[in-house]
Amino acid sequence: MSGKKDLPELPPEWRDKTPLGDALRARYQEVLNEPVPEKLKQLIEALKEKERRDAMGEDSSE
Repeated sequence: MSGKKDLPELPPEWRDKTPLGDALRARYQEVLNEPVPEKLKQLIEALKEKERRDAMGEDSSE
């Protein structure tokens, strides 16, 4: 029961359209290429700094 012969035929208006998977991959790539907002970069850097300080504090207490 597998194979392309089991698939329904596409409606005529869909035949010349980009397949859904290609469209989703293209949109996903657009999202990946968007710049990271400055506020988010600042929050990430603050978190990294806090984690670094916490790690140093734990190491110095042993």
